[in-house]
Amino acid sequence: MLLHHPLPSGARVRLRLPVRADTESLRGLVGRETAERLLRFDPRRRAVICAVDFEEVRGVGAIDLRPGALPDVLEASDKDVAMLLALALQTRADTAKHPPARRGLRLRRTRRR
Repeated sequence: MLLHHPLPSGARVRLRLPVRADTESLRGLVGRETAERLLRFDPRRRAVICAVDFEEVRGVGAIDLRPGALPDVLEASDKDVAMLLALALQTRADTAKHPPARRGLRLRRTRRR
């Protein structure tokens, strides 16, 4: 993933994970409850990406990490940022390595003699 992405408008945004310092900006974009949920996620099951322009959050998106998934949260300040986020999220979901099934991982008790 590139660090900086040029937009057709001439602006450049950086795609990165959300951090606690983004809380207020995220609340302004998606609301309080959704912002808290986006800051606390399991990176093995879900991807959350922020589009940032000089430390100002211009967009945010989230997707479950499974092939064919669609972003369930996608808010942006303009259409170009939304398209960039959607593409990055779908690429991340389609290329994610899935953990093996947890079948048979139970520990067996051994008898003491």
